[in-house]
Amino acid sequence: MVDLRPLMFVNALAAMLLVTAGFAVHQRDIAPIDAAAPSAGNTKPAESHESPAQVAVKETQTAENKFVEELEQFRPTDDIPGESVEDAILFVDQLTPEQQQELSKQEEAAHMVASTDSQTPPSVPQQSVQQALTAPQPAPVVQPKPELPKTGHLYIHSNVANDKVAINGRNYGSSAINAELPAGEYEVIVSKEGYKTWRSTVDLARGDRRSLSVTLDRITVVQYVDGVWKQGVVTGQGSYTGSDGTVYHGDFENKLFHGRGELILPDGTQYSGEWYEGRKHGEGTLSKSNGDSYTGEFRADAFNGEGTLTLANGDIYTGYWVDGKLNGQGTYTAKDGTLYVGGFSENQYHGSGSLTLPDGTHYEGGFANGEFQGKGELVYADGKKYSGQFFEGKFHGQGELKNPNGSSISGTFKFGKPFGMATLTTPEGEIFTARSSEPGVCYRLKSYRATQCPPLEGW
Repeated sequence: MVDLRPLMFVNALAAMLLVTAGFAVHQRDIAPIDAAAPSAGNTKPAESHESPAQVAVKETQTAENKFVEELEQFRPTDDIPGESVEDAILFVDQLTPEQQQELSKQEEAAHMVASTDSQTPPSVPQQSVQQALTAPQPAPVVQPKPELPKTGHLYIHSNVANDKVAINGRNYGSSAINAELPAGEYEVIVSKEGYKTWRSTVDLARGDRRSLSVTLDRITVVQYVDGVWKQGVVTGQGSYTGSDGTVYHGDFENKLFHGRGELILPDGTQYSGEWYEGRKHGEGTLSKSNGDSYTGEFRADAFNGEGTLTLANGDIYTGYWVDGKLNGQGTYTAKDGTLYVGGFSENQYHGSGSLTLPDGTHYEGGFANGEFQGKGELVYADGKKYSGQFFEGKFHGQGELKNPNGSSISGTFKFGKPFGMATLTTPEGEIFTARSSEPGVCYRLKSYRATQCPPLEGW
């Protein structure tokens, strides 16, 4: 059985220390009372020369002696190892570690209370706190964003030595090269004699590091002379010389012109451009012996796609071609000043368009097979104007013909002439009605009396 009396003694001792420490602090904090003359009837007590600390020590000793006397009067039971106060005090050394730890905590608490009471923290003025809270804070420092480099790096290397690298036409020598270039688009060409030229377009952004690994293929030399393929080579780059005088320089594949090449025929016709399986195919230029030339797209040896044909006489056709003929939107400009802009079909004006003739006559409207068709407006060089329907290039259907002098004919036309009922207006503004079946007979407006028709151009 554990004896708890030593622990009780320690707790009592700690409590006394707390009371003593508090009393000492209280006595120290009391302001001294100034000496004053004793009033009548009052007897001045004898002054004590002891300090407050000495008084506290005396009181503590008195309390301890009293506590010891009380412990002396206490008689422990037979199972307690000691019977005297000294034995109980010495028994503190026999406390368990947990009990000793509890004792240490109580002593530390007593010292902390005494220390806290003796050190009163200075008060902070409320105004200072408010000023600290409302004081302007320094502006945050804005870190500048790192500026991107204005250039990029282009690293180029190929599978052969002593090649030539050109970037946008500028020679950079042999690869490998590491070129620092401003941001932009660049055409890169890597070439070497005996090898097929390599080319590509590169978009280089600021800060980019691009790497191009180029493979150049060796050129196989093809030669066709007098009907014989030299060394049996039929694919590669080389030349062709026919017995009829035809000459070709360029790419071959299985004995056919294929790739890029230039052809010269015996009559002087020349073609330079792209080929596919022996036929003109892709972009190219054809110059005929008669002086005509075409530049644009080809397919299966014919003009197909966008292109421009310039005839020997100076006429120019530009537009979309199908199997050698203009089909679709295009323009025609003649050497004599004729200009047409609009639709074409089989090389003829077709669809909507506008035509201006050399004398200034201008038509705008529908076309069919090269002639005015449908609704349109024709203005002659002398100022006469017809607005209405056309058929096979002539006034046909509802329309109005206005003369330069202000007179006009409005009604139905047939193959270029008024037909049936018509309304005539003179230059002076008089209005008549007439019929093509009654030549020379007119009727004034809102009148049934016949009268002779006034002279009127076109009637």
